[in-house]
Amino acid sequence: MEDIYATSVRKNFQAPSFPARPGAIHVCADDTGTHRLRRYRRLGRDGISVAAPNPKLVGLYRFTSLARPIDPAYLSNRALLIILPLLALLSAGLASLHDPGSGPLSAAISGALVGFVAWALTRELAPDFNSDAFVALTLAWVGTIVFGMDQVLLVFVGLLLVRIVNRSTGLPSRPFDTLSVLGFCIWAADSTQQPMILLVASVAFALDATLKNPLRHHYFASVACLSVFIWMQFNSIAGTAVDLTARDWVLIGLSAGGLVLFGKKNPGPVSYCDTSPVSLDRMRVNAGLIVVWLLAVQALLTDGRSNWLQTPVWICIFAVLILFVIRLTKGQLKSMHVD
Repeated sequence: MEDIYATSVRKNFQAPSFPARPGAIHVCADDTGTHRLRRYRRLGRDGISVAAPNPKLVGLYRFTSLARPIDPAYLSNRALLIILPLLALLSAGLASLHDPGSGPLSAAISGALVGFVAWALTRELAPDFNSDAFVALTLAWVGTIVFGMDQVLLVFVGLLLVRIVNRSTGLPSRPFDTLSVLGFCIWAADSTQQPMILLVASVAFALDATLKNPLRHHYFASVACLSVFIWMQFNSIAGTAVDLTARDWVLIGLSAGGLVLFGKKNPGPVSYCDTSPVSLDRMRVNAGLIVVWLLAVQALLTDGRSNWLQTPVWICIFAVLILFVIRLTKGQLKSMHVD
């Protein structure tokens, strides 16, 4: 006789917290109280059975594959919703104290926004470790207070591109998503005078068209980005920075070495996608980190060494890589992924 278990599903899906045999049936109750029978077809990590994805999309997921609402049902999200107002108050207070002529409201918005985007981007780069995101949030906020690190446009570009590549929502990009990201990247490249953003976007679209469960039409989006980049080059938009020193290249080289180590030693993610009971794909997660690294490097090559302290992108990257190396040296990394 098949085993039958009862569990509740929050929003989209939540894996049961107990072992179950392959082929077992779970009685699931969603938020509306509707009960469903789901047959679990394969054994997942830690003996937890994982269902074949058959999500009923709710909320923003019905309209876009890139938005990720902050669900307060999760502890890390509740912590974020508590921390952000505190950062806003602290930012406003420090601005009023040290620079009475500045606007405390703009300081509050800037402090909370920088902290949030650093948290969100790092969550995409290290989906299994909430602590990395909060470390990046803290460092980014400190950078805002000390160095005026308040440029977040590049972080939003990276956030959208990495979600296209790693598919953390569990959904491939819809046509509207593709066109929106393509247009946003073109506008960002022109606005920041960083045309190489389009080269990175071209790489991101090409990766999504190549990796597991590819969207082949993203090759066309990749070519479109490349074409606009070439057009910008013919119109002499921006150039390459010449003020990078040996120290800058050492830091870039160290981060590149960290990427190689991350790609070789980082185990398969155990985190599930938002809309389906399927673990994130290891290759896609690693590719997302590479895309963000390329985005950060192009900003340095275009704007020069001042870009280290203009945007929190590098903070997110180094937070992930340094904490990864610490876990690796302590032997704390253990793959629980089952292919």
